[in-house]
Amino acid sequence: MQCSAIQVLIPHCGANNPMVRANAIKLMSCLLEDRDDDTSVECVNQTCLENVLTVIKTSNDEEEIAAALGIISLLPTAYAHFTQWLLDTGALPIITSFFTNGNQNMSSENHLTENAVAALCRFTISARPDWQKKVADLGMIPTLVLLLGSGSSLTKKHAAISLAQFSESSTELTRPIERRRGFMCFAPQPETGCPVHNGMCSIQSSFCLVEADAVEPLVRLLGDRESGTSEASLLALMTLIDGVKLQSGVKVIAEANGIIPMIRLLSSSSVELQEKCLLVLERVFRLEEMKRNYGALAQTPLVEMTQRGSGNVRALAARILAHLNVLHEQSSYF
Repeated sequence: MQCSAIQVLIPHCGANNPMVRANAIKLMSCLLEDRDDDTSVECVNQTCLENVLTVIKTSNDEEEIAAALGIISLLPTAYAHFTQWLLDTGALPIITSFFTNGNQNMSSENHLTENAVAALCRFTISARPDWQKKVADLGMIPTLVLLLGSGSSLTKKHAAISLAQFSESSTELTRPIERRRGFMCFAPQPETGCPVHNGMCSIQSSFCLVEADAVEPLVRLLGDRESGTSEASLLALMTLIDGVKLQSGVKVIAEANGIIPMIRLLSSSSVELQEKCLLVLERVFRLEEMKRNYGALAQTPLVEMTQRGSGNVRALAARILAHLNVLHEQSSYF
C-alpha cells in the first residue's frame, strides 16, 4: 500500500507547480518515515532522487528542503547505488552546508539541521571508508563533535551515530608507530601514539574520536533526556573498548568521567538502552581497577535488574555481578 502511494507521488516530486511539488515531497517523507519495512521504498528510483536533489539545491521553502533531506536520510543504507550516485553528483557538500551555518534559532531551521545530519549518516558507514574519507575531507568530523553540544536531541543523536561509524574504522586506519633503529643516544624522540589505538592517529586519516576531542562531549550526551540520543552516544563510546582496546579505551572513558553516567543509565526506562549499557559495563568490569572504583556503585541497580528485568537483562546483570564477586558463575540467573 505504501509503495503504491509512493509510486503515485514520485512524478509529482518533479512537478513544475511549486505547491504540488512541495506537498508531494513532504508527503513522501512522511510515508517513508512511517514505513513498516524496506519493501515500500523499492519503487524509489534515480529520477526521484534527481528531483529530490533539485529541491535541495533550488527551493526557497525550508520545510520542503527539510523533507527532501528527510527522504535521503530515510532510504536504507543498503541502497549503496543511491549513495554513490549522490556522491557522484556532488550532493555531499550541498547536504553538509545545511548544518554548518550554526543558526538554529527557528524551528524550521532546527528541522533542516536534524534531517541534514541524519542524511549524512548514510555517507559515514564503516563498510565504505572511501565514503567516510570524502566526508572527513570536508572537515565534517569537528563539526559533528560541535553538534554534540548544540541543537536538538535528534541532531545530537545523528551526529553521535556518524561519529560511531567513523570510529569503527579507526583501528584499521591507524598508522603503526615506527620503531627507531641505530644508537639510542642519537635517535630522535619516539612518536607518541594514540592512547586507544596504539598508533599514529589523526582526525583526517583515521577518524579518531580521541584526536577529535569527542570523548567528553559523548560522555555528556549520556545524560540526554532522550534515550535514543543516550544510546547513540553509548554506541560511539563502545567503539573505543572493542577487542584489544578494552583497557586503554576504558581508561580514556574513565578519565572523561564516563563510567558513572553509564551506571546511571541502568535505571533507564528503555529496555533497549539498558541492554546496551549492560553490554558496555560487562566489558568495563572485567578490569580490576574499574571493579574497585565503581563496583559498589553499580551493585544495587544490577541486583534490582536480576530480580525485575527481562531474561536477557537479568542474564547480563548477573554476569556483571559475577565479575564483581556478588554472584557465582554457576548462578541460575545465567
